[in-house]
Amino acid sequence: MSFLGSLCNILGLSTRSIEAGGNGPRWTAGKAIRSPAREITLRRQLAAERATWLAHNDATAAAIVAAWTGNIVADGPAIAAKTTDDAVRAALAMRFDAWWSRCDAEEIDDLAGMLHRLVRGIVTTGEAFVILETDEDGEFRLRSVDPAQCDATLTRNLPNGRRIVAGIEMDERGRRIAFWIRDAEDMLTAYTTTPRRVDARDVLHLFDRQYPGQQRGLSWLAPVAFLLDQFGELGGATLALLNTSALYGAVLTNVSGDKPEGPEGPDPSLEPGSIIRAPVGWDVEFGAPPSMTGIDAYRREVLHTIAAGAGVPYELISSNLSEVNFSSARVGLHEFRRRVDTLRRTLLTARFLDPVWRRWLAHEALHGRVSPAIAASLEMTAAWPGWPAIDPLKDAQADQIAIAIGVESRQAIIARRGRDPREVDAEITADTFRPRAVPAVSDENNRKNP
Repeated sequence: MSFLGSLCNILGLSTRSIEAGGNGPRWTAGKAIRSPAREITLRRQLAAERATWLAHNDATAAAIVAAWTGNIVADGPAIAAKTTDDAVRAALAMRFDAWWSRCDAEEIDDLAGMLHRLVRGIVTTGEAFVILETDEDGEFRLRSVDPAQCDATLTRNLPNGRRIVAGIEMDERGRRIAFWIRDAEDMLTAYTTTPRRVDARDVLHLFDRQYPGQQRGLSWLAPVAFLLDQFGELGGATLALLNTSALYGAVLTNVSGDKPEGPEGPDPSLEPGSIIRAPVGWDVEFGAPPSMTGIDAYRREVLHTIAAGAGVPYELISSNLSEVNFSSARVGLHEFRRRVDTLRRTLLTARFLDPVWRRWLAHEALHGRVSPAIAASLEMTAAWPGWPAIDPLKDAQADQIAIAIGVESRQAIIARRGRDPREVDAEITADTFRPRAVPAVSDENNRKNP
């Protein structure tokens, strides 16, 4: 017994009172993370490269990335100014919608397309970077850069308590003041160029921060990356086993020892449902293919584990809806949708859309299109696309009851569906008062078009 163990026994302390904090053969030295933020910074790049490989080569990993991206972004949020002045609100909405389609500095995507690319990068590599810049015409643009361009090898202390951690420069209080970004995207040439210092006010760094002091993001596939790789190997091995068993039909044995007929003896072919008649002196032994009993249940159980670890409902990555009913669908999607709503608000709205809105308003004021007072104080609201109803009739009845008993407002229900209550009211008013005149049809037209 070790000295520590003897001391614990003398003091009446049990070393196994907390199993996770004790020693034993079940816990190896590598199964512990003492500084999660530091380990993420050190290991994120290799984890991101492996996750990227999985996202492009593994069907299950691709389904996970597509499920997160499609459900978080959908067709993008509806951005509106938070004001009661309908004229200001309508004017800003028109101008922002026009900028929406030309916000990409590369002139390829609109804002929804950029959001899709950013979220896909966050899920796959753990983070995304966007540079806020002004083009040659003085217009505000967004430029997305590869996370590898932020020099993760650059870590050192600076004067006055400042420091650089994985390419991010911070002051003595830990506030970000600059990013060190390389211009080259190609990994073969990236480290031959010197990173340039970009002011932190011009960079948006998006990642799901989980620990104090964490500076870089970790791939969302990291908890299941090894299991995804093994699951892919299992699928390949199963397919190879089935192909091998299909090739192995039967063995002909010359038990009599007579001279074979022809150059190599009889060569009966195997056809579905056929009866083989072996020549006299020959024996036929059919091979027993390897048993596949239980493989489907095991694969399904592993896929359930992968789905749980990736935070995505099993049905979304397996496309298997055979065991889903109304109740199970609501329960299964509830937690996933709550997580998506949380990420929309804390990650995309607070750390991307709000800064973009403020910078856009500042540029509008700089060009004289918006008053400085409005640009300095006006906030925005983001109405994300609503969730499709699992059972539209039941959901509509539940909304109607909630409004009737006063536990939820009509505006809240409309906003939850991703619509603007003012726009819905305007559409209803237009439908109510729109003239419904039926065009007259002459007898001659009736004769021509019976």
